Amino acid sequence: MKDMVVGCASGKIDGKVVLDLNKEEDNFGEADLPIAIIPRTNEIVLLQMDGNMTKDELREAIGMSKKAALYISNLQKEALLAKYKGQESEKEGE
Repeated sequence: MKDMVVGCASGKIDGKVVLDLNKEEDNFGEADLPIAIIPRTNEIVLLQMDGNMTKDELREAIGMSKKAALYISNLQKEALLAKYKGQESEKEGE
């Protein structure tokens, strides 16, 4: 396994590029762009767009998603380390 895959969504609502759309924004916005990224390599492994964006808006949305993915990746790693931190010492004590 290279790294954990992190997913997030950006989109366009009322002419503005936004991150983390809710259901109504997704359903009634101008565009929805789910994306999955491997944070270590910054590689996009999933990219789908419903709706319309200009090239500049698409670049902005991808940039926002990549930045958010790095943040989410750190949260995931911290949560996993916190959850399984004690288990290593428990195994040694057996």
